[in-house]
Amino acid sequence: MASSQPDLQRRRLLQSVSAGVLGHGLSHLLARDAEAQSTLPRGRARNVLVIYEEGGISQMDSWDPKPHAPVDHRSPFPPTATNVPGIHYSSLLPQVARHADKLAVVRSMTTTRVAGHIEGCLEFFKGYRYDSSTFGISGMDYRTHRFPDIGAVATELLGTDCAELPGYILCPGANLPNLISNAGFLSAGRRAWKLGTKSLGENLADPAWRVRSLEPQPGLNAQRLDRRRELLGGLDLATSHEEADAIRRYHGHAFDLLTSPTVRGALSLENEPARVLERYGTDHRGRCYLLGRKLIEAGVRFVTVTVIQPPELVGRPGYGQSGGVLLNWDHHEGIYTNGPCGGPQADKNSERYGLPHGIMMPSLDRSLSALLEDLDERGLLDETLVCFITEMGRTPRMNKWQGRDHWARAMSIAFAGAGVPGGQVIGATNRDAGDVVTGAYTPYDYAETIYAKLGIPTQRRLRMPDSRQVAFSEGGRRIEELF
Repeated sequence: MASSQPDLQRRRLLQSVSAGVLGHGLSHLLARDAEAQSTLPRGRARNVLVIYEEGGISQMDSWDPKPHAPVDHRSPFPPTATNVPGIHYSSLLPQVARHADKLAVVRSMTTTRVAGHIEGCLEFFKGYRYDSSTFGISGMDYRTHRFPDIGAVATELLGTDCAELPGYILCPGANLPNLISNAGFLSAGRRAWKLGTKSLGENLADPAWRVRSLEPQPGLNAQRLDRRRELLGGLDLATSHEEADAIRRYHGHAFDLLTSPTVRGALSLENEPARVLERYGTDHRGRCYLLGRKLIEAGVRFVTVTVIQPPELVGRPGYGQSGGVLLNWDHHEGIYTNGPCGGPQADKNSERYGLPHGIMMPSLDRSLSALLEDLDERGLLDETLVCFITEMGRTPRMNKWQGRDHWARAMSIAFAGAGVPGGQVIGATNRDAGDVVTGAYTPYDYAETIYAKLGIPTQRRLRMPDSRQVAFSEGGRRIEELF
């Protein structure tokens, strides 16, 4: 049973091809040999597109306006009517308001007991408590949480409709997801493929931006790549038929990523009409949202768009004053102030002045409304579950720096597509959006909703490598109003 030297060389060759593309070694790719379960029932959703806006968007400045909150804590942005009588969003979302008939807004969402960025992000990505007794943290290292991302579980069970691309993709992937996203107890081949290379500062609007992991390794030109493909044809001379077939299949994915026109088309924005580019927006957020649509259109099972605006945009027209940082929605200071506001962040030379919700929200309003229109016009919305999330809400009361701090007791998220009954608001909060008064839901319920929309029967349980059977979520239940 000892391997021959030629066999060893072949394996090393194949391993180098795949590792340069996906970052996975051969052993990890072979661990994916259990393909999708074709016996699972078909759900209403074929694909899932998650829009994750990091930082904690203020619920009263987006989906849950509160015009009767105490005046000294009230948002300066009044409600605006939507195209559904009786439903109002913040006036910061006028374009999205014209698509309320497609949206179901959950105003009664809650999040972790600890209102932290990492904790909230982890629970929405996995559907399990950040400190789960079964899968939780060792020494507070969130990267050790061993429950897989929802996207990894979905791809494990359902596979993908795009053979040339991984079934679970982060577009482009940034900051918090980099810390918590993993395949858990599934094989490493199920982890998300991240299109970007930077944790902060990725700018898809930069003409030079590209998916660097698709660049061939130095010296791997077209001729050498063809030669390596030829070697796959003779692999069965040194291995069993079954093993050779598996190796060819998985490394075929690697070759496809490097050479497939489908892949190039899905990851290129150059082939989009100018009117589409302008509608989504020519900034980083617009490009992220558009690339998410293109991946869904290509048939990728689970796409998560992650948005953090690049710091080099600070000071440009429409992006606030110079000297601040433009990252996410974590506006502890000057949430409505277009200018220096002082406070702890300013003391650390990381002032967010000129970058309040009112400056950032028009970009979100434009890109999200464009995405909903585009998916609908292309016939993709019927089979695509769109989930708009952030990791927490903001405090109902302003702090002394005129900002809003982290808040876990009430927040808002939204859904569209895949049979979601639009034109509705689910649950309610009190007059300052600080506490849920009816229909409280959790990130665990969010996870169960996604699985149910995909047709995954979570009563079956997942089987871990040690044969233990575990639930798909931390006691979640699907959000019935979305069915």
